Amino acid sequence: MQVLFAPLQGYTTGIYRKAHAEIFGGVDAYYAPFLRVENGRPREKDLRDIDDDHNLIAGAKTVPQIIANSVDEFKVLADAIVQKGFTEIDFNMGCPFPMQVSRHRGAGLLSDTQTVKAIMDEIARLTANGSVKFSVKMRLGQGSPDEAFALLPILNDAPLAHITLHPRLGKQQYKGAIDFTAFVRFYEECRHPLVYNGDITSVGQIRKMESGYPKLAGIMIGRGLLARPSLAAEYKAAADASTISERDLLGKILTMHGRLYEHARSTYQGDSQILSHIKSFWEYLEPSIPKKAFKKIKKAGNLGEYDAAVQSLDME
Repeated sequence: MQVLFAPLQGYTTGIYRKAHAEIFGGVDAYYAPFLRVENGRPREKDLRDIDDDHNLIAGAKTVPQIIANSVDEFKVLADAIVQKGFTEIDFNMGCPFPMQVSRHRGAGLLSDTQTVKAIMDEIARLTANGSVKFSVKMRLGQGSPDEAFALLPILNDAPLAHITLHPRLGKQQYKGAIDFTAFVRFYEECRHPLVYNGDITSVGQIRKMESGYPKLAGIMIGRGLLARPSLAAEYKAAADASTISERDLLGKILTMHGRLYEHARSTYQGDSQILSHIKSFWEYLEPSIPKKAFKKIKKAGNLGEYDAAVQSLDME
């Protein structure tokens, strides 16, 4: 199956995507954190993030993602991305964060069949000449799985490349059990290629999904790849045991960190600003690095302390 890297705001930035593709690999497509409208226009910060993403490495690509609460917002964002030369766009109907949900975006849009229908009609218009294709990333609903199944006939009739489903409700955010009963029903009734997303942290779990749901087109992984950046490459290697030793994994993590750290130091000013950006790199990595060094990194209050903490990793 294809392995897709899920978009995570504040983590999977352009520099992160490029470094991961070159150092770890194994990912077929990197989904950029969503672009949104601000003051009637796409946010410039979001557009800059995808500027250098047309060719990561051979075999990998970046797919920009947009979030919108109306067909008008959708048009503004889609047009901006198409003008940048991208030929694939993902539409977010799954973001569970209250700020977006309250603005009728992400999972907050799932109960609005009328707006979703209007957006799918716009997708049909934009894809008519074959120059661009769209996918959808969604949840089962904001408050009830009934929302996804009310939308499914609309989605089935739309010209979508695939649908990615995270089988939780928006109100759950990332907590609580995944609803596999609803997932199986969606899997059986969905006419488009289906990608599974949610709580994948090991090669064994990927293989279990692959064997249990043979019609799946792929797996989208977010937090699992942040915690173990080698996960996709290990799956693609099709080996029974890990294809990378913990020592080699740590070495690659440090190489990747070096790229991101250099970028942070050349982009931001002052210890506090640099640390606030680079420390996020480590937040999901705790399971993959020694605990003592992880604590030192988190406690570092200036660049000197931070450098010493990172160097201690290499001596573990």
